[in-house]
Amino acid sequence: MLNLKLLLLFICSCSSSVFSQKDTKIAVFTQKDSVTKRTKALKTLQFNGKDGPYIINDTLYRIDSKNQLIVTPDFNRDSIPVEIDNKEEDVFFLPLRTEYKLMPSTYSMPNKLAVISDIEGEYNAFASFMLSNGIMDKNHNWIYGDGHLVLLGDFMDRGNNVTQVLWLIYKLEHQALSQGGQVHFILGNHEILNLQGYYKYNTVKYVKAAKAISGLSDKDEATKYMYSNASTLGKWLATKNTIEKIGPYVFVHGGLSPETAKFNLSPKAINTIARSALRQRSFKDSEITKFIFSARGPFWYRGLVIDRLNYFKITPKALENVLNYYKASKIVVGHTPVPNISTSYGGTVIRTDILHGKQKFTGRTKGLLLTPENEFVIDDLGQRILLD
Repeated sequence: MLNLKLLLLFICSCSSSVFSQKDTKIAVFTQKDSVTKRTKALKTLQFNGKDGPYIINDTLYRIDSKNQLIVTPDFNRDSIPVEIDNKEEDVFFLPLRTEYKLMPSTYSMPNKLAVISDIEGEYNAFASFMLSNGIMDKNHNWIYGDGHLVLLGDFMDRGNNVTQVLWLIYKLEHQALSQGGQVHFILGNHEILNLQGYYKYNTVKYVKAAKAISGLSDKDEATKYMYSNASTLGKWLATKNTIEKIGPYVFVHGGLSPETAKFNLSPKAINTIARSALRQRSFKDSEITKFIFSARGPFWYRGLVIDRLNYFKITPKALENVLNYYKASKIVVGHTPVPNISTSYGGTVIRTDILHGKQKFTGRTKGLLLTPENEFVIDDLGQRILLD
């Protein structure tokens, strides 16, 4: 099997240009890092390990294990290899799709619905969760049948396999539809940051790749270009929803503040307005658009979990009004870290952003399994317990 993988990788790299880089450095930025620290690190931008592929217009770019940028203008669109930057050197293959359709904002409750949030480029955590819960097989194929999977935002930034995680979602989404299932990729604030061109939460290797592939010297503009309409991943991400209602549940990355209902914003309206402005940084022309992308909008609002300046914890009455407006009994959120997957407000808010494991099968990577009868916490060892 390994020899077959290597042969396919060799074929895909034929007729390619190779750009070599010997020295490697890596940096991950957090909100606490000083501007000076970031500036110094970014002066020595380097590739660091396997990355990609990036498909820009009709050309495929990837960084191999030797930190070489491989440029392939003529590639096999029916079997694109995706190499994981991990010790197991995992590889999977996918066909490139020709169109990306907008998905509905509202769905009936399926028989089984798995949920996980805030993977942040950690392939090992994501893959082990999917394997242990029978969502995909060891060849990275969908085996969840007509089940549904909700990915509740922030699958980008910080981690070392961001593009690989995105391509895995891309592959599984298409396979799920062919089996009567569904992958719901809800956009989080970190997807929005990349679409808008904010690079500061990326590891340095992604900024290096963006500059090298785009040919742009400005880091923000280079990052934005990587997820523009020239990019396959960019076009695909731009079709994703900001909020969805599935059965009695509302799914949104950050949360819904009391103002959401006051603006009379249905899920479809939120998705339509957000999609029209995903790559904008300024929203002077529309009060509603400005609200959606603000600290009290669905990407950033933390008031369902904490009370902090600019977020303002929601009152039980205001939450009741929001749920009534959306004809929902519960809201499921990520974005704001909590020690364990848990509920609040009498079980009407389910909080899913926890610190996942960085290796496979640690028992620390957790999500939800929702059925018409029960709610479970599930992990990457295949264990399940009833949600309190």
